[in-house]
Amino acid sequence: MLNKIMMTGRITTDLNVVTEDNHSYCKFGIAVDQPKRIGIDTVETDTFTCLAFDDNAKSVSFLYSKGGTITFVGSLRNAPDNAAVLIVEELHFKNRFAVKVDINSEQLF
Repeated sequence: MLNKIMMTGRITTDLNVVTEDNHSYCKFGIAVDQPKRIGIDTVETDTFTCLAFDDNAKSVSFLYSKGGTITFVGSLRNAPDNAAVLIVEELHFKNRFAVKVDINSEQLF
């Protein structure tokens, strides 16, 4: 079975990394525009809850902020309350160069 998604959306919440039991996570919301329909001027927006863990969580909170656009590849999971949650597995950038981040020193290379 395949469970992969790619999303691009605007971050709707503040980004905070939480550490519990030696694991870090960042829970945030994104708003994703639906495709435009012929003859309809308004665009509907879907909102999703996302979770990034460990290095991805630190990278998301360091590189992005509320209102910014994020693109990632991940998977879709059910939360305990049966809500859909998107798990961030890979971050993707629109530019043509790669960015490497040293999380501990907060330096870009």
